[in-house]
Amino acid sequence: MTKAHSTLKITITKTRTVKPRSRRSLTIGYSPNGGQHNPRPQLTIKGRWLEAFGFTTGQQVTIDAQQGLLVIRIEGQC
Repeated sequence: MTKAHSTLKITITKTRTVKPRSRRSLTIGYSPNGGQHNPRPQLTIKGRWLEAFGFTTGQQVTIDAQQGLLVIRIEGQC
């Protein structure tokens, strides 16, 4: 039984739905090349926004490349 003066504590957590942006701006960097000339270009893509678009850790992806265009797809969903 509860005491006559007991109170109930309620916690309300506010959540918000964030619509991920479908366009991102990134910069092509370079991969260290052991101090040799002509380092290799490198693109690092990371962030929670990837999950919002269905990309999760451990998934295999396929990258189709054309001049000036990269298309990344989850394997098996092409």
